[in-house]
Amino acid sequence: MIRSSFLSLSLLALAGQAHAIDGFSLGVGVDYSSGDYGGDTTTDILSIPLSARIDSGNLSLRASLPWLHVSGDPNVLPTTGRVNNLNPIGRGRGGLVGIPGGGADQPAERGSTSGIGDLSLAAIYSIPTGGALGVDLAFNAKIATADEDKSLGTGANDYGVAVDLYRDFDGTMLFGGAGYTQLGDSDYIEVDSVLSGNFGVGWRAGSRGRLGLMYDYREAASSNFDDRSDLTGFFSAPARSGGRFQLYVSKGLSDGSPDWGAGASFLQSF
Repeated sequence: MIRSSFLSLSLLALAGQAHAIDGFSLGVGVDYSSGDYGGDTTTDILSIPLSARIDSGNLSLRASLPWLHVSGDPNVLPTTGRVNNLNPIGRGRGGLVGIPGGGADQPAERGSTSGIGDLSLAAIYSIPTGGALGVDLAFNAKIATADEDKSLGTGANDYGVAVDLYRDFDGTMLFGGAGYTQLGDSDYIEVDSVLSGNFGVGWRAGSRGRLGLMYDYREAASSNFDDRSDLTGFFSAPARSGGRFQLYVSKGLSDGSPDWGAGASFLQSF
């Protein structure tokens, strides 16, 4: 599973200020991860997401669309993780014996492909609390724009809801959240709905920069496989142009996660 493009946007928001300034922002990023996801084959995923964001009052609207290059097990899908992928022309398979439409002795265990990933959409509302505690309610959707025949996605839409809490204690920000996502089944892939959660801390670095550490958990898309568990460290700082950049590295703590990952992103406000 690759890191969600919205993770970068969320960390940027937490690393900066609790409430974004009204306006329009554009972002670009790069993310690379590698791991065997509890299988016998290493899967490498490169993602280059383009993102857009509109902030108005307590409401934030966000969208992200990545270009992907994936090399590895066709049962490992970006943003979803390990599944039972029965698509006979999934990444590297080409219609092989052992899956419907077969024509060779054994299905391929590794293939490489590139293309557009799934479109991510989110609407986030900051609930007024009248105090120092910040509460965000998010509604999100994954629209199946990725090619399921390349194993770049499930070929089905996902819908979810999440709540995030955060509070700054004189430069030290504590944050955490929980979410529920209804994953969509497709012709070749059956998945379960999943629960997720995270918590972390960020420290002020200089006048406007921030260092942070976050733990993230997500149930597996199928009960046959291991849940995802990751630890991520990040650094965020403003740019002279009025934008903000971020660097992060992650370590998988379970077989359901990639072994490691790293990335960078930049968000420019207008």
